Amino acid sequence: MTTKYKNALELINSRLGNRKLVWFGTRGTDSRALLGINNFKELFSLIAPLNSISLNKEVCLETKKKLRVDLDSYSIDYDDTPDALDLRRQLFFSLADQSYLVSYRPSNFLTSIYFPRSKSVEYLGLFHESQEPFEHKPWVESELKKVGVNIVPWTYVEEKDRNLLEEMLQTGPQVIRSSRSDGGAGLALIHDPAELDLKSVPHPDHFLGVAPFLSPSIPLNVNAVAFPDGTVTLHSPSLQLIGIRSCTRRTFGYCGNDFARLGDLSDKILDELEEYVIKSGRWLASKGYLGAFGIDAIVFRDRVYVAEINPRFQGSSDLSSWIDLDMQRPDMFLDHIAAFLGIEPRQDNVHLKDLAKDQMKVSQIICHNISESYLQRNEQPLPIKAVVDHYELVPASRIAVAPEAILFRAVANGSVTEDGNSLITKYNDEIQSTVKVLFDINS
Repeated sequence: MTTKYKNALELINSRLGNRKLVWFGTRGTDSRALLGINNFKELFSLIAPLNSISLNKEVCLETKKKLRVDLDSYSIDYDDTPDALDLRRQLFFSLADQSYLVSYRPSNFLTSIYFPRSKSVEYLGLFHESQEPFEHKPWVESELKKVGVNIVPWTYVEEKDRNLLEEMLQTGPQVIRSSRSDGGAGLALIHDPAELDLKSVPHPDHFLGVAPFLSPSIPLNVNAVAFPDGTVTLHSPSLQLIGIRSCTRRTFGYCGNDFARLGDLSDKILDELEEYVIKSGRWLASKGYLGAFGIDAIVFRDRVYVAEINPRFQGSSDLSSWIDLDMQRPDMFLDHIAAFLGIEPRQDNVHLKDLAKDQMKVSQIICHNISESYLQRNEQPLPIKAVVDHYELVPASRIAVAPEAILFRAVANGSVTEDGNSLITKYNDEIQSTVKVLFDINS
């Protein structure tokens, strides 16, 4: 029987015609979901090359630089090194052919290539200047509250109003956040006025978001796609792994996803989360945003609070696509392309509570370089895996890994966390052991 996945794939293959498909993204491995597309021929990325024999060309910046950057603080828009310029040159010449271009997120880097090549390239994404407002968290949050989305209760405080910040600290620990942030960068947890160093959180617009630290809470994540007519397709909800000390030095740093544990949540919580994802996606579409997006949320005292909108693909999107493929559903990469090709969204009426029950029970742990030094992998093979199914994103031996850059991703069958804020001991022990073995850390 023909599946919805096969139907979607055949339709996209037909619509692409003879144009080649080119992906530009952060991790090269994120694009593996595109390998089913006949015309996916070229791949450009910042880290973690895919190394697929089906590609005609792959260029990865980390291979050229011999350096893996911290994706949450690095931007190629501001990289004018010879290697970055050569990556731009190679992508520019590749797009001289009739092409479709898809990206993990919009950027000025892509804009500077696309418009001079607009006669031969169709960009399946947003112009970066139209996407950038959706990165501004205070504006997005204020608008979402108007359409009934329950938001973490942020207060926006001018940087000089330290007295107000100190008064808020008297009620308990506070989270301070810049207006734009990724992966846990740009946030800090403050317990008392002595810790109140505003310079620790960049805020070029001269104000900060401040919210009470809602604890204990359960962090959640959902992938979704917004279509022009306001339809929102749902993909692979998970418990998000946040701030795990063996994986990141950032208090709210992103450390992976547990797709198995989500089924433990009540239908009430999952229905509330779904309501907010749908409302957020419809609002995004009403303001001109199309394509892939994500929702970070928390459960606190049996209520769902949306923490932020990610107007792009996410670190969970790759594994999400595996899960959709396992269920023979069109994944968010196919849906993103469909949204920009004018293909009507499929209507399978799936609910998050059904996905939580039916989706593949897997997890991913993203381990970052928590030292203050650059690390380099040795020549040792991956150690024997006791509890982890397999490792990915492991750098080549000659690549220097910057502080907070990704060391590897561990994929496990089953759940790896109880609450999203810590790892089950056997997984934590294996992760730490693998870091020591692969990167010659003796303590």
